[in-house]
Amino acid sequence: MSGWTCSHQIGDICDLLKKKCDPGDKGCVLYGKALFSDPKTPSNEALARREEIAKKRRERGYDKL
Repeated sequence: MSGWTCSHQIGDICDLLKKKCDPGDKGCVLYGKALFSDPKTPSNEALARREEIAKKRRERGYDKL
C-alpha cells in the first residue's frame, strides 16, 4: 500500500478542478494514468484504453519513430 499527496489538493478541494477532490476523476492529473481500487472510477477505463492504444502502437512499430 502506498500514499500520495496531490499538489492541487487544498483540504478537500481540488484547486485545479475547483470542486471536491475525487482522485482519478476526469480532469485530474491522475486520470488515465493510475489504476484505482474502486472499479467505478472513470480513470480505470481511461487507463485500459491508454494501454490498448500503446499496445497497438508497439505492434505496428510506431513506438520506434
